[in-house]
Amino acid sequence: MEYIIIAIVVGAIIYTLVESRNSKNAPKVSKPVTQKSTPSVAQLKKLTKVQLLDHADKNNIKVKRSGSKAEVVKSIASHK
Repeated sequence: MEYIIIAIVVGAIIYTLVESRNSKNAPKVSKPVTQKSTPSVAQLKKLTKVQLLDHADKNNIKVKRSGSKAEVVKSIASHK
């Protein structure tokens, strides 16, 4: 009985060592870097004002929240 327990423990240690070597040698898969691009004016006009304001908030674009939708689109489109 003791030999079986020792064999199981040794097997688990060997398995752990083999897996750690395989994970170190495995090629690293990285996510592609995406660049933020400003949507075109036509794409911006399709969004609602709330969506435009959310887009401006996420991209740190200062817009006049009380302005019209056209003014918000213009502010976002002219932001660089």
